Amino acid sequence: MEVAPAEIDIYAKWKARAEKVGTIMALFCGTFIGLSILLAYSLRQTARAESALRTLARTDSLTGLANRRTLDERLEQEWRRAVRTQRPLSLLFVDLDHFKAYNDRYGHQAGDAALAAVGRCLAEQLHRPADLAARYGGEEFVVVLPDTNSMGALSIAESLRTAVAQLAIDHAGSEQGRLTVSIGAASWQGLVANDVASVVKAADEALYRAKAIGRNRVAGAILG
Repeated sequence: MEVAPAEIDIYAKWKARAEKVGTIMALFCGTFIGLSILLAYSLRQTARAESALRTLARTDSLTGLANRRTLDERLEQEWRRAVRTQRPLSLLFVDLDHFKAYNDRYGHQAGDAALAAVGRCLAEQLHRPADLAARYGGEEFVVVLPDTNSMGALSIAESLRTAVAQLAIDHAGSEQGRLTVSIGAASWQGLVANDVASVVKAADEALYRAKAIGRNRVAGAILG
């Protein structure tokens, strides 16, 4: 005579299997959620690292300003905009006076500190988002001033010159007794067909004039 298994025994076995499957599923879900969180964190960290690398690639490591590559790209962009809108574009070449003598007297470490201080000073004097200060190379900086005419450019250049002098960085090899800059300003007024290279050249020539008339000076040039 066969005896059918008791109903409670059947449900007990089903419950045990269900609990085992549920435990496995819970572990699987927990693992999946944990891996998803780790993956999302890893992706965020990767995105931040890539963003930091892009920033580093466009920044001068010593001064924190835009580097030459960024300057060239931005200058070309602003030139195209100026030509399209027929609005003025100004460029400042900023050069530290007697900087070789400064390095010879105080050492290259002090020279690097001075460059960094001047770079910060230039950046702090620019208040419009479109304005850009960049390190051009060595002890020379460039400031791009979109939608700025010659009078505005000379005014900004003078404020930069004064601000650097007011840093009061000792320079025994200078006539001023402190570190100063000379600045050449060039402004394209949007009237004559030029190219961006002519603006760069005009600013560079104006800088040499500022140096020639005694340093710690601002000299300007106007293009049509």
